[in-house]
Amino acid sequence: MSRATRAASADAKRHIVIVNVPRTALAADIRRTLRQERVIGVDDIHIDLYRFAPNRRAYLTLSHPDFLQKNIAKLEKSSVGGFLVNAYPADPPAVIPELRGVKGRQLAAKRGAITGTGPSGGVPSNGKHVCISGLPPKASPESIKEYLQKFGLSKLDDKTEIYQIPLPDNAFSLYSRHLLRTQSVSDSYHVVRRIHMSHFQPEVFGKKFQVHACVVR
Repeated sequence: MSRATRAASADAKRHIVIVNVPRTALAADIRRTLRQERVIGVDDIHIDLYRFAPNRRAYLTLSHPDFLQKNIAKLEKSSVGGFLVNAYPADPPAVIPELRGVKGRQLAAKRGAITGTGPSGGVPSNGKHVCISGLPPKASPESIKEYLQKFGLSKLDDKTEIYQIPLPDNAFSLYSRHLLRTQSVSDSYHVVRRIHMSHFQPEVFGKKFQVHACVVR
């Protein structure tokens, strides 16, 4: 492929990947940088996640390839949350089909399809999901629900959805990670405030399993 052909191929792209994004950054933080740098033609922003944890990348979807090179030039040496970032043309990120309805999510969990990897982890970025990690490897949804109820989280019932996030192939861990679906954004943040850095069943395990919780955005 000639240099001219490669350049034409790059110009035809409609996605930009921003790297070195701080792990705490939200789409709103990136949008603030776009306004400051006068980046135009951005239709969508997705934080890229690995098992529901930010991996310091974000994807921008442009309305037209003509905006690509100018926007990349504007983003070079810009910053997000005080971190200098870099921007590159990108292929479209892998799209994970949205999991619709309780049955759809339950079937996906049985297939091991709720991996939390990809743009927004493959779940709607509406703030109604909490990732809970640091749990025992065989922690059940029932035991997690019981643990949460000890913190006075009264909105949990038989319909509460808790799904275990599978490990990658050939991986091993002494801990497990789960996804909790809540009824509202405020419920999600309430859960995180109550349980983050607490210990799971300390009467059984002592301080062996320290819990980490974050809202998936």
